Amino acid sequence: MKRAIFFVLLISGSAFWSCTKSDSTVPVVADFAMTVTGEAPNAQITITNNTTGAYAYEWTFGEGANISTTTDLTPPVLTIDKAGSFTITLKAGNGSDEDEVTKTVTVEGNSALVIYSNVEFGLNAGDDTYGRLFSFETGKIYKDNEVDATVGPKINLAFGSMGNTMYYFQSPTVADYNVPGASVTKVTNWFSTSPISTSDFDGMTDDSKLVGLTINETGDSFGNSSIPGIVLFQLSTGRKGAIETKAVNSLRLVVDINIQKY
Repeated sequence: MKRAIFFVLLISGSAFWSCTKSDSTVPVVADFAMTVTGEAPNAQITITNNTTGAYAYEWTFGEGANISTTTDLTPPVLTIDKAGSFTITLKAGNGSDEDEVTKTVTVEGNSALVIYSNVEFGLNAGDDTYGRLFSFETGKIYKDNEVDATVGPKINLAFGSMGNTMYYFQSPTVADYNVPGASVTKVTNWFSTSPISTSDFDGMTDDSKLVGLTINETGDSFGNSSIPGIVLFQLSTGRKGAIETKAVNSLRLVVDINIQKY
């Protein structure tokens, strides 16, 4: 008897779902409103779904949102860490009809940083303990013998030294590093007066100190007396960053790195 009751309930539930999700004769009109509060990198966007005639939704969010897509009726409140134009696309449907709308809003503020702490760069070529080559794609430092045709294009920054007294960051395209497919990075190793101080660096919570800088390739170096100090760089993609040199010995240089996330 219990099995028969379960079967009847199952049929009822299926019929209800089918009726609810059947193709509608009401045309789909995708629409939504959004409200921005605060500023990047901690801005929030609240979305109100004003769509009519639909039961299925596909939301796509632009770069900088904490989620990229959702199929919820109403998306959760978004956190946006990128300043500038932000785009949301909604595709809505009911099985027989669909509609799509894209809207753009301006997010004020400054964009987020990616922060790397206590990165150790080796002073000596071929070192088996410390690497000289850094990738912002993987967030890793590589030893000379770890770089091949697959890793090479991911390398953005190289480090070298002269007699363990003068130090310099360089583009990994310099022949000394033998990095296949490396991208070009511009580096300024030393300033008579740096546009970013070490206290500025330590207090950075967004890219406001970096976004307006012009960074040139200078081919210079810095010495022990300049540590702690600041090195500036710009990747081939345009992302700008700062390196705070912290400590050095005969084997490695310890640094922190702040770079624009976008």
